[in-house]
Amino acid sequence: MITLYFTVKPMVNQMNEQPSLAALRKQLKQQRHRALVILSGSLEWQKIQLKDLWHSDESILYIGETEKNITTQAQHHLLQNSRMTEQLGQETDSVVIDVRAGLNANTLGIASGMIRAGGLLVLLTPDLETWKTLENPDNKRFLNSPYQVNEALPYFTQHLIKQWQVNSKTPAVWLHEDETHSNTLTNIFPPSSSNLSQPTVQTLPTQTQSKAILAIDSVAFGHRKRPLVITADRGRGKSSTLGLAAIHCLVEGKTHVVLTASRLDQAKMAFIQATQALSALGETHEISVSVQQTGRLCFSFNDQEKVFEFVAPDKLIQEATQADLLLVDEAAHLPTPLLTELLMHHHRMVFATTLHGYEGSGRGFELRFKKVLNQHTPDWKNIHLKEPIRWADHDPLEAAINHALFLDAANPSPEQKTEQLPLSTLIDQSIELQEINIQSLLANTSLFHSLFRLLVQAHYQTSPNDLQLLLSAPNLKIMVATQEAQLIGVVLCVAEGKIMPKMKRVHGHLVPQLLVKHYALSDFFMLSSWRIMRIAVHPHIQREGIGKQLLNYLKHTAQQQKIDYLSSSFGASEELLPFWFQQGYTPVHVGVKRDKSSGSHNMVVTKALTPMAQQAIASIQRAFQAQFPHVLMESLPHFPAAMILAVLKSFRFKTHPPYIEEAVNQFRQGLRAYESVSGQLWEWSIRSPCILLLEPEHLQGIWCDKVLKKQSWAEVANKYQLAGRKGVEEALIELLINAPLSIKKTPYQKIDRIPDYGRFQFI
Repeated sequence: MITLYFTVKPMVNQMNEQPSLAALRKQLKQQRHRALVILSGSLEWQKIQLKDLWHSDESILYIGETEKNITTQAQHHLLQNSRMTEQLGQETDSVVIDVRAGLNANTLGIASGMIRAGGLLVLLTPDLETWKTLENPDNKRFLNSPYQVNEALPYFTQHLIKQWQVNSKTPAVWLHEDETHSNTLTNIFPPSSSNLSQPTVQTLPTQTQSKAILAIDSVAFGHRKRPLVITADRGRGKSSTLGLAAIHCLVEGKTHVVLTASRLDQAKMAFIQATQALSALGETHEISVSVQQTGRLCFSFNDQEKVFEFVAPDKLIQEATQADLLLVDEAAHLPTPLLTELLMHHHRMVFATTLHGYEGSGRGFELRFKKVLNQHTPDWKNIHLKEPIRWADHDPLEAAINHALFLDAANPSPEQKTEQLPLSTLIDQSIELQEINIQSLLANTSLFHSLFRLLVQAHYQTSPNDLQLLLSAPNLKIMVATQEAQLIGVVLCVAEGKIMPKMKRVHGHLVPQLLVKHYALSDFFMLSSWRIMRIAVHPHIQREGIGKQLLNYLKHTAQQQKIDYLSSSFGASEELLPFWFQQGYTPVHVGVKRDKSSGSHNMVVTKALTPMAQQAIASIQRAFQAQFPHVLMESLPHFPAAMILAVLKSFRFKTHPPYIEEAVNQFRQGLRAYESVSGQLWEWSIRSPCILLLEPEHLQGIWCDKVLKKQSWAEVANKYQLAGRKGVEEALIELLINAPLSIKKTPYQKIDRIPDYGRFQFI
C-alpha cells in the first residue's frame, strides 16, 4: 500500500481550514514523489485552492477550459484531450484537468507520465454525488446515434472514484468544499513520520541506465543484426539513456549516430542529456562543439568530426542512412510495417519504448514487432529499465493511475493472478459460453480484471480508452468463454444499423455508413447488425478453436434476437484473414489509407444471418468484386500478395472464358509478348487465386506486383533484386511453368453449417 506522508502546517483554526497544497508540494519535492489531487467543489473554490501554487519557473498543462480561471505565475498552456498523444516524451511540473469538459482514460495515462517529481495531477470535479453521475463529454465517441451523452453509462467515473477512495490501496488526496457532503471519502493527509527517509538526489546515469548503455555499446561495436530493445514504464529515462549512449559511442570511436521518433519533440530529452554529457566531458577532454541544438549535435574529438542528429522515420525509409548506429525513441508510436522497414535497411539498431496502449500502436510492438525481430534477427536482445528517473520509487501518482487504468494488466501482480489450469486440459473440459452485462462484470472484480488483462495480452490496439468504453457504452455486448470459472476468451461487439435511410450522417454506425457510402443502397441502413470490435483468446491456447466457438455462440445469440448480419472492421494481416474467412465472413471493403497504429489497411467483413441481409450483402459483394482489382492498382501498392490472393479467393465467377487460358499459355511458351496479353494475364489472376496460392511466396509477390498492381518493370526488379525486365519476365514464366492453367471448378453452394453446440453449456 502506498502511503503519502504529509506534514500539516500549524493552523489557527484547523477544524475549519483545509491543509495547504503548497505544503504538500514541499514535502513531495523532498521525497521526489508526485500526487493525484482531487478538488471536489465549485470552480470559485477550486481557484482559491490553486492560487499561486506554482512559481514562475514552473510549467503547467491545462486540459479543459480552466486555464483562464486560475491565477498562477507559472508558464502554462491549454490542450484538448484529442491532442494528448503529441505530448508523449514531454515533461511538465503539473497537469490540471477539468472533468466537466471531459475525462479521457488515455489522457490520464499520458499526463501522469509527464509530471516531474514534486508535481501534481489535479482533477477539478463537482461535488462527489454530482460527479458520480456527471455527463462525460468524452464518452460521445463511444456512442452510436441516437444515443446521447446523457445516456452513456456512468461506471467509468464510479470506477475511478472507487479506486482512489480513502480505503483503497492507491488513494488520492481529496479536498472537498463541503466536508459533510460525503461519508465515504475524506481528505487523506496522514500524519508525518519522524523516521521518513529522504531520497538521495538522482544522478545520471543510474545503475540500470549504465547497463543499458553497455548493451547499446555492444550493438554499436559488436556483431551486426543483433538489435537491442529497451522497454520501460514512463519516467524511467529511456530517452535520456539514448542521449547518453549516443555520446558514449561517439567518444569511443563512432562518428555518426542517428536518432528517430514519430516527432522531434519526443526526442528532445535525448538531446538535452547528450548536450549535458558532452559539456561534462569537455571539462576533462579537448572537445570543440560546432553545432548544439535540439535535433543536431556536432563536435570534434580526437581530430574526428562527430555527429548526433535526428532524422524523421519516413526520410530514413526513402534514403537509408549510412550512420554507424540508429536509435528509435518511442518505438511503439510507430507502426509495425515502418519499424520492419527500418530493421531491414539498418544493421545496428536500438528500439526504446513503453508498451502502454496509449502509445500509438502500443501493444502492437509487443505482439507484432517482436515476432518480426524473432524472424529476421533472432539474436536480438532485451533490457528493461525499472528504476524511475523523473521521480522516486513507490510514487503515489504512478500507483494511483496504473491501478485505476489497469496499466499493469499485461503483468499482473501476484494477488491478481488466478489459479492457472493445466493448458493440456483446457480444450478437453466443458467450456461455458455466456453473455454478461457490465453490472455483473463490475460485481465480479476478479472476472473484470481478467477480462481486461486478456484484452491487453491478446490484442495490439487495447488501450486505457477501451476500459472507458467497457464502462460507458450502453450498446456494447460482451460474450465470454470460461472454464471452471477461469476466463479463456472474450468477444466485444456493438449494435449498429436500424437507421432511417433519409437521415443525414449520424454518429457511429461504422460498417453501415461505410458500405452505403461505397457500395450499398441507402435501404441497407435499416438492417440491424452487431459489429465485432474485439475478439481475444488467452495467448497460451490460441488456435484451439476457442475463437471459432465464441463466434458461433455470437451468431446463435444474434439469430435469436433477429439480427440481420454480423460484421467486423480490423487491420488486415496475413494471420487474421484466414481466420475470418474460415468462419464464413466475406470481405466487402478494403481501406486505401493505412491505419496509423498498425500500418495495416482496414478491412470490413460481413456474415448475413437473414434472407434480406443475404440479398443486400450479395449485391455489395458484387460491387466490391468489380472495384477491388482497380483499387489494388491505384491505391494499394503495399498490400501483400498473400492477402490479395485471399481476398480474390472469395470472389465468384459464373463463367471462365477459355481464351484467357489460351493467352496465358502462349505467354508461358514465349509465343506472345507481355504487352499483348497483359489484360488476359490480369483477368486470369483475378479468376485463379487458388492456382497462384500454390506457388512460392516470392513468385506470388512478383506476380501480384507486376500483373495485378501494374507496377513498372524497374520497380518490381528493384524490390525483388532481379535483373531488370528480363529477370521479372523469367520469374513470371517460372510461376506458370509448373502451375496448371485451369483448376477443376465445383458449383458454388452457400452452406451455412450449423455448429455443434452439444459440448457447450449455454447460460
